[in-house]
Amino acid sequence: MKKLLVIAICWLGLMPAMAQENQLPPPPPPPGRENKMNVEALKVAFITRQLNLSVEEAQKFWPVHNAYSNELKNARKDNMNDELLFEEKVLGIRKKYSNDFKKILNSEERVNLVFKSEKGFNHLLSRELMGRRMQIDAGRKMMDERRKILDGKKMEIDQKRSKILEQKKSHQDVDQLEPLDNSNTANNL
Repeated sequence: MKKLLVIAICWLGLMPAMAQENQLPPPPPPPGRENKMNVEALKVAFITRQLNLSVEEAQKFWPVHNAYSNELKNARKDNMNDELLFEEKVLGIRKKYSNDFKKILNSEERVNLVFKSEKGFNHLLSRELMGRRMQIDAGRKMMDERRKILDGKKMEIDQKRSKILEQKKSHQDVDQLEPLDNSNTANNL
C-alpha cells in the first residue's frame, strides 16, 4: 500500500510545477469530473499493481503512458465514425509507444502486460457499471411495483370513501323528507 501511495505521489509530482505558497488552492473540479478523476486513480493503481512498477519505473512510465492515453483519446475523437480507421490508429500508437515502454520496463512481456492491463481494467470497469445499472433498474422496478400497489390501495380507499359519502347523502336526503303524520294514517284506516 505504501508503494502505491509513493507511486501516486510521484505521479502527481510529475504534473506541472508546484504552485507557489502564496497562491490560492485550485478550485474543486466541476461535478462529474471528480468521478473521472477517481476512475483514473483506480486505473493508475490497477496498472501499477499489474506491472509491479518500482518507484523509479513509475516516475518514468506514467508520463509516457499519459502521452499514450492522450493520443488514443485524440484518435477516438478524430475517428468516431470510422471504427476500422480508429483500430488502425490504435495499432500504430501502440507500436509507437511499445518501444518507449520497453525502454522503461525492460521486457517485451511487461510491455504486452501494459496493454492487457488496460483491457482488463476497462473490462472490470464495464462490469462494475453494468452491475450498478442493473441495481438501479431493479430499484426502479421495485419502486414502480410499490407505486402500483399504493395506487391500487388509493383507488380502493377512494371507492370506499365515495360509497360512504353516497350513503351519508342518501341518509341526509331521507332525513330532510317531511315526517309522515302517523296519527292521520291510523285514523284513515
